[in-house]
Amino acid sequence: MCATLLSTVLLSVSVSGSQSVNATTDGEQATQSTATAMIYWSSTAYLVTNAYSNVTSSNNIFNDSPVVTNNAGNKGAIKVKIVNSNGAQVGSVKTIGKGKTVRLDSIPWNSGTYTLKAMAVSSAGTYAIKID
Repeated sequence: MCATLLSTVLLSVSVSGSQSVNATTDGEQATQSTATAMIYWSSTAYLVTNAYSNVTSSNNIFNDSPVVTNNAGNKGAIKVKIVNSNGAQVGSVKTIGKGKTVRLDSIPWNSGTYTLKAMAVSSAGTYAIKID
């Protein structure tokens, strides 16, 4: 009875955004669609020029490839990178000019908590950043 109930529940799973999870009957594997951003964060962070600051973290149970915007009103360019829970960098460091948007490298699904870190390129201060 538990297996039947679980199958019924899994058949009705839906996920917001462009992600989808398909689960059917016992013995069939669940599948996942292509990578899309699963985190949303829009706020400010104080950034310095000589070290990375933690901006936000997410526990990705789906593929993720965040889009980061450096607000046009900011003091200048920023560098951003993703670090996993073991402290290892995921993907490459991206430099984002003020008023520009960049898609970060893909973060594999179910890889645990990751942190987006940022650093000011030329001038320390408060930076408005948006992550989709």
